Amino acid sequence: MNMRFIIIIIIFCTGIPADLSCQVSEYDEYTVKAVFLERFTRFIEWPPDRKIDDISKPFVIAVIGKNPFGSKLDNIYSKRKIRDKKVKVIYISRLNQIAGAHILFIPESEKKRLQSIISRSKEKHVLTIGDSKGFAEKGVLFNFYTASNQIKFEINEKAVRGSGLSINYLLLNVARVVDPAGDSE
Repeated sequence: MNMRFIIIIIIFCTGIPADLSCQVSEYDEYTVKAVFLERFTRFIEWPPDRKIDDISKPFVIAVIGKNPFGSKLDNIYSKRKIRDKKVKVIYISRLNQIAGAHILFIPESEKKRLQSIISRSKEKHVLTIGDSKGFAEKGVLFNFYTASNQIKFEINEKAVRGSGLSINYLLLNVARVVDPAGDSE
């Protein structure tokens, strides 16, 4: 097995609190997804204007629309840091609130506004993450799905490259890649 693949699996499936796993059946789906949000940030670089290295400002995770996490994000990130920054979790409903987020979780409840959300997120260099069938194909950067009773993710590589964010190729090795960069439309 490829050593890089093993390293990525270790990063994603270890270091998770003892009561979590990558297995959906054993643990709450949204608890696992909440932990994965931080794991993704280890492989993403934001442009300098997002001041991701300024530890005096919080790392902002936003959920737009209906919140599928319940209190899980607040509970997990009340004591954890992302990229050495305190984490602020916000719940938003308006498009103009997207600008302050580093990560924006887009639930299925936002399907009708998806293109507007993607457009606004792209302008502001926000990592968009969803968990609804077809969201990656429509331009959401990362999208969770379940297969073989495990939470997996797909990445729209072309959308990532157009977002102003940089992604480490190691993450692409363990994801299902949707719309690979370099493919013609």
